[in-house]
Amino acid sequence: MFIISVAFLALIVVLYFMFDRERYRGKRDKHGVRPTDEVFRDPGTGKLMRVHENPETGEREYRPEEPSGDN
Repeated sequence: MFIISVAFLALIVVLYFMFDRERYRGKRDKHGVRPTDEVFRDPGTGKLMRVHENPETGEREYRPEEPSGDN
């Protein structure tokens, strides 16, 4: 019974992090979402992220910033 409880708890933790990552990254197929001037470095991955916002709902998404090629 102990092994089943630990396995169930591990499954819950894994599912939480899978859905949490999706929520953080945002969905790619929404319309009306516009990039903002807000850019930050994700401490977990080190990638530059840009904030996108839907002006009608105020919903915010975080997407990886594309390299500009200005280097």
